[in-house]
Amino acid sequence: MTDRKEPLRETLETAHQASWSVLIGLSTEEYNVRVYGEGADGWTVRDVVAHLADAERGLLRQARRVTQGDAGVPSDFDRDRWNRSAVRRKASASVQELLKEIQSGHDEALSFLQDLDVEGLDRSGMGSMGTVLTVEGFLRRMVEHRQEHVNDIRKAIGR
Repeated sequence: MTDRKEPLRETLETAHQASWSVLIGLSTEEYNVRVYGEGADGWTVRDVVAHLADAERGLLRQARRVTQGDAGVPSDFDRDRWNRSAVRRKASASVQELLKEIQSGHDEALSFLQDLDVEGLDRSGMGSMGTVLTVEGFLRRMVEHRQEHVNDIRKAIGR
């Protein structure tokens, strides 16, 4: 890897290891703890894990599209609607399947970074939050996004 890609790879690896230990250490009871919201609109720990499984692959898909010269997401992308539907779509997946998706997404991100030319890090496109990100920014957002949600999980379960 180049000097510029190596620190990004290290960031992806370090953040994955730190959050992964939390995700795989959750008990069956903890997966039912509410993290966000109330009632039917609220998310449990399991819902947040389902969201992470979808979101990490989504951010990687956006980064890949940007490297190919396409927009990251369409200008009318509704992130909240997408997130709600992604959690519903994953309702029947087991926790183990969701964790496997997260691990696989992480592995794919590392492979994508390794295969990417350095100039590709600077290509930019629209992110799901409505801001323009570079490809490097999409990869860093994967790290930040997971860290934010894992920190919220920790708070919800009292760790």
